[in-house]
Amino acid sequence: MEESSNHSENFDEIEYLIWRIFKYLQRAKHKLLEEYGLTSSQLELLGAIYHISKQDMEVTQILLSQKTGIDPMTTSTILRTLQKKGLINRHESKTDTRARIVEVTDAGSDLFEKATVKIKEGQALLLKNIDCEALKVQLQILLQEMNILKEIVNS
Repeated sequence: MEESSNHSENFDEIEYLIWRIFKYLQRAKHKLLEEYGLTSSQLELLGAIYHISKQDMEVTQILLSQKTGIDPMTTSTILRTLQKKGLINRHESKTDTRARIVEVTDAGSDLFEKATVKIKEGQALLLKNIDCEALKVQLQILLQEMNILKEIVNS
């Protein structure tokens, strides 16, 4: 019985630490993005447009929704905001009139690159005293265990 109680206490402590880290990271990212007038979702979509277009692929709203996991209506709303800010352009596809093609503007590319550099600088500072390889291994093990548990629960 003591072993079960010990596992429960460990889990509670780990869950609390993960929650605190997640909240801290979200707040720090939000504060940093405020500097650039962006939300996390806006940066995520801007980044997806930026990276997909670098692969010489046509970027559509539905592709962005699929790649980011953001539902199509929300994607459309966020893209409208990015367009109003002059960070992207949208137009009808020449081959499919139902599709909207999305392109990042020069201003959008510049802003994305600046925000990304700032985020990476913050990450480097945060992780300077961390054994990242050991942390990644432990988190991957935890994720695998969570996936196994998910399969058991869902079967």
